[in-house]
Amino acid sequence: MTVYTTRNILQFAAYCGVDPGEICAAAGLEPEMLKMPDQRIPGSLHAAVWREAVKQTGDENFGLHLGEAFNLGTFGIVGYIMINCQTLGEVFDKIGRYNQLFCKSASLHFSVSNGMVFFDYDYNMTSHLQNHLVEELRYAVECTFVSLLKATVDLTGKSLSLSAAWFQHTPLENTAEYARIFQTEVEFLKPISCLIFDADCLDWAILSSNPALLPLFEQYAEGMLSDMHLIQNSTKNYTQRVMQAIAQQLTGDLPTIGAIAQELAISARHLQRELQAEGTSFQKLLDATRKELALQHLKNPTVPIHAIAFLLGFSEPSAFNRAFKRWTGSTPGTYRLSDETQKITS
Repeated sequence: MTVYTTRNILQFAAYCGVDPGEICAAAGLEPEMLKMPDQRIPGSLHAAVWREAVKQTGDENFGLHLGEAFNLGTFGIVGYIMINCQTLGEVFDKIGRYNQLFCKSASLHFSVSNGMVFFDYDYNMTSHLQNHLVEELRYAVECTFVSLLKATVDLTGKSLSLSAAWFQHTPLENTAEYARIFQTEVEFLKPISCLIFDADCLDWAILSSNPALLPLFEQYAEGMLSDMHLIQNSTKNYTQRVMQAIAQQLTGDLPTIGAIAQELAISARHLQRELQAEGTSFQKLLDATRKELALQHLKNPTVPIHAIAFLLGFSEPSAFNRAFKRWTGSTPGTYRLSDETQKITS
């Protein structure tokens, strides 16, 4: 996640009367990082900023309201690209292409079916966690969708008329703000988060379009994408890359070293040698990844323990219990209870 998006959260919190420094301190974010807009910060730290902003402003609809305050000027190079597209359809296409410059863990893309556009928000880097972490991710989804509505007005002078708005998370007790902002039927607990609207809008002209400038900004953005991929490939050792690949493939069945090697475009024997050189093995990394994911899942009290066992590839809950006790010295149920107790007393 880039500092751009985190900084926007803090700026809007300040507008709401909250000291950004207090949010940073509570979230564990060093203020110096905010001076480097292209710097990337861990998703967990960004999520902590979201939680603290909501908590300290007391606004449970903080994500919706931040989206209403969206300004293309704060969107960096992607904002310049959007401004110089020729049609709204081209804008949507570029958003999908360059969103990775801001957030590696989510994909924005649109499709057209039966004359309708389906614009969805997908957490592609955590697909195996998606159904269980949507409550924590809802602020980003809400902000993105409302920002899209605001950007459409700014770029075309027209408002999108939605046919439906879908969200994966559970509804708040009061959904009046959803009704006011989206002005359509809003549904929750859906399989995906998605805005649905008439495809005729894809031909709407962008008022500020300058086709001569667009290739220049895109060339710069493509360079940023290339640099980002080079940095990722050069700084990640095989241990990190294998654990990430395991996490992506661990959706009920245990991935094999062959499957992971194929994902990394090397042979299984080559992968074994590289891991051995780094002082580890595939089995150790598989075990460590399962432990890490188990601890993460158990922090969400709405996810049944038997479902976690299944997701992590255990044949039955008792096998998960034994493995978890080996990892932590306690059972999953005891760990979850102690974690909830700490949250209440802290």
